[in-house]
Amino acid sequence: MRVRSLGLHTDLALAGWRGVVRDRHDHLVVTHPLAPSFRGGNLMVFERPPEPGDVERWCALFDAAIGTPPAYSYRALAWDGLDGEEGLLEPFLGVGFERDLGVVLAAPRLLPPEQPRTDLRLAPLSSDAGWDAAVRVQAADATPERRERYTRLVSDVMRLNRRAVEAGHGVWWGAFAGDALIGTLGVFRVDELARFQAVVTHPDERGRGVASTLLHHAAEAVRASWGSDLLLLEADAEGTALGLYQRLGFAPLERRVGVTQDRSSPAG
Repeated sequence: MRVRSLGLHTDLALAGWRGVVRDRHDHLVVTHPLAPSFRGGNLMVFERPPEPGDVERWCALFDAAIGTPPAYSYRALAWDGLDGEEGLLEPFLGVGFERDLGVVLAAPRLLPPEQPRTDLRLAPLSSDAGWDAAVRVQAADATPERRERYTRLVSDVMRLNRRAVEAGHGVWWGAFAGDALIGTLGVFRVDELARFQAVVTHPDERGRGVASTLLHHAAEAVRASWGSDLLLLEADAEGTALGLYQRLGFAPLERRVGVTQDRSSPAG
């Protein structure tokens, strides 16, 4: 399947390093067998938006190629596109799917943050302790009743990210205040592109310039070491981080749409 979206292209490169991508001509099967609860990593990607009759066919394809409950208590479906084409989405919404909207942002180079954090130590993660701390930072927002399960999911995904980093595909950065990790992100090289992943600041440190300082530093580092001429990042279309990214010079490049169904609910 030929892919038009740069956001999807880079996603698939990461999936190939961390998991498995199988081409089925008019769709792709993306799986991360070591992280079955990773909804963003176990999905079907189609070459076009949905049309009449696709809800039954696509769900059957997901079940046959990826799995069913209890191992896969969800279905995750997406399609290639540049402008947020939704197609015939109503039949999916009618059987319990929820719309997932993303914005792919791009910049040739980032602007310096307005108030950089000069007190931070910015360095790639290089030890078990550093990677474990990155898991804790990413899971810090989880509610008490979800924290154990979410920490396990993040740990599984970060283990795959570490494997890709140690294979030479990217760098996972940390922002340290003293010995404490308070911010983290990954950046991977895909052709001449640099794709950012999981830009996260500890909840106690948000709004204090951690993410902008770390993003700018990592962007300058990959431009210098890789010669990347385009920086890419995908964000939640309705998320609060868009303003931060745009202040650093990122601009919308593509709009992406997908759907996810929770099969642990009655609607599923």
